[in-house]
Amino acid sequence: MQNAIDQTSLSLLELQKLTEYLNFVATVVPLGRTYLRRLYNMQLYFPTERSYYLRRISSEAQRDLTWWQKVLAMAPERSIRKESRETILMWSDPAGTKGLGAFYIESYPEQNPQPNPGSTFLLTLPSRLSHTQEHINTKEMRAVEQALLYWGKIWKRKRVICHVDNRAVFHGLENRTIRGTTINVLRRCLLLATEYDLEIDARWIPTGDNALADALSRFDYNRIANLAPQLIYPTCNHRDHGFLTYNNRDCHQ
Repeated sequence: MQNAIDQTSLSLLELQKLTEYLNFVATVVPLGRTYLRRLYNMQLYFPTERSYYLRRISSEAQRDLTWWQKVLAMAPERSIRKESRETILMWSDPAGTKGLGAFYIESYPEQNPQPNPGSTFLLTLPSRLSHTQEHINTKEMRAVEQALLYWGKIWKRKRVICHVDNRAVFHGLENRTIRGTTINVLRRCLLLATEYDLEIDARWIPTGDNALADALSRFDYNRIANLAPQLIYPTCNHRDHGFLTYNNRDCHQ
């Protein structure tokens, strides 16, 4: 591992040995698979007929290797008994170029199947994002990220089940990796989870079962009133908080 950090180039064989080792370690490192994607991407650009061809390590792959170096230097903390955590249930959804919406509850209601949100948000996308042709997977992951940015601090040390109606995002959250530029948003989600000591799980749901988050993302107050009347004046607790980033995540508190 240290040899790879110190080098500027690797052969395909060296890279394959490194990723095989780190993939094994990732079974006990929650964020590990997220920090393997760029190393796997490097393997795609090696000429197959030249096994000892050296390829320069990209700056992105170098940062991932540096992250692994820090993780492997830490003393492992393992427990045979799985920790019991309080559970948060969260739903999120984007609406094209319009906005993002999300809500959460402490647990499933036993008597009433209708959700009774503990808190909600609906926010407008900044112009730099609303006018770009961003992939739907990235938009869906941004909604999850905003929920973690707003509520991660008060969810500290809890288990969060993220309900999404996008299968790629569901698999990304479960497997800790996803193809394309969405990986950048996923990485921030998992870094937030680490920072707040959150256990993140995901559930895929049909679009029809995500109606309230969809209504929030579209600022559709009539649908919000029908789905969750308690959110409408005078007990309304949702508003456009404003889009957050990782670096300014505490500005709303």
